[in-house]
Amino acid sequence: MSKHPSEPMPEDLREAFRNAIDLYREWKLGAPERSVSFRTLLQVSLSGVCDLVLSYSNELLPVKVHDELWILIDDLNLKVELAKDTSYATGARCLDKLIQNHRADHQSRRITGTQPK
Repeated sequence: MSKHPSEPMPEDLREAFRNAIDLYREWKLGAPERSVSFRTLLQVSLSGVCDLVLSYSNELLPVKVHDELWILIDDLNLKVELAKDTSYATGARCLDKLIQNHRADHQSRRITGTQPK
């Protein structure tokens, strides 16, 4: 992961991260992971957007984006992490953890045969 300490985060990457949060919120258990349109019609997975954002630890999340992400988090440890550091990098780590948990929950339900609530 490269650092971008002096470069501002590109606006299209900010928008892609906001879109990733929105798509995660709408993602139903069992449905395939959706992709975010990013630069010249490139489709990037939600986790891929998180990877792109990880190096921007010097830029703070806008309050609205922070609050949208905060609402999605049930894990107290993730909330503490986001409360301590409101950077895009931390937001990306938190969103990526939510994505990983969603995938694991889906996989677990497939194995056990249980249906989502």
